[in-house]
Amino acid sequence: MKTRHILMFATAALAVAAIPLAMAQSAGQSGGQGQAQEGAAAQRHADAQAQSEADARAQRRAAAAQKPKAEREGKIGQREEEEEKKPQR
Repeated sequence: MKTRHILMFATAALAVAAIPLAMAQSAGQSGGQGQAQEGAAAQRHADAQAQSEADARAQRRAAAAQKPKAEREGKIGQREEEEEKKPQR
């Protein structure tokens, strides 16, 4: 009888010890999927930010390329002269 009680107690102790381990493993698996989704979202955000920065750089380069043409045509210089001709207040 004592041996039977010892075996039942040991089995119950193992079952109690296995429950938190099983819960941790199942939480880790679902948490891993959530982390993967968060990582993918972060990567998409980083890609979108890099693309917008690249677009901004391209626009600045295009504007810089047009600046000498505008200076030759006198569009930029005229504005500066008009500002100088305004009376001081």
